[in-house]
Amino acid sequence: MKWLTDIIETIKGNEDISEIKSSSFRDFLNGALFTKKFFRKQMWLIIMIFILVVFYVDNRYYCEKQLYTIIKLERKLKDVKYESLTISAQLMKITRQSNIIKMANDRGLLLKTSKTPPIVIDTLTISNPAN
Repeated sequence: MKWLTDIIETIKGNEDISEIKSSSFRDFLNGALFTKKFFRKQMWLIIMIFILVVFYVDNRYYCEKQLYTIIKLERKLKDVKYESLTISAQLMKITRQSNIIKMANDRGLLLKTSKTPPIVIDTLTISNPAN
């Protein structure tokens, strides 16, 4: 533990720290505190910390913007899905055979349903006309 007490004594005896301790609130307000030897030595560290804080805040705003965009697109996708489902249901209702017959009769078309089932034409038998 001797090494810890040596470090504490070195910090206490450092002129830079004692110079800051003797500063007042007035020195902070008028900026004279930042001309002290301690701050001049640590200037690059303070600038680096400031730049990192700016990047951190910028990244947070960017992430919030992306989350807002994702939420907005999810709502839009949900609305489009419901609209598609509604249109599909309406199309199924309109294209039922009973509805087609009813619309044909309402318009005066004299169409009747076929009583014979459809015939499946096999393309292999048609392609060989020699037989």
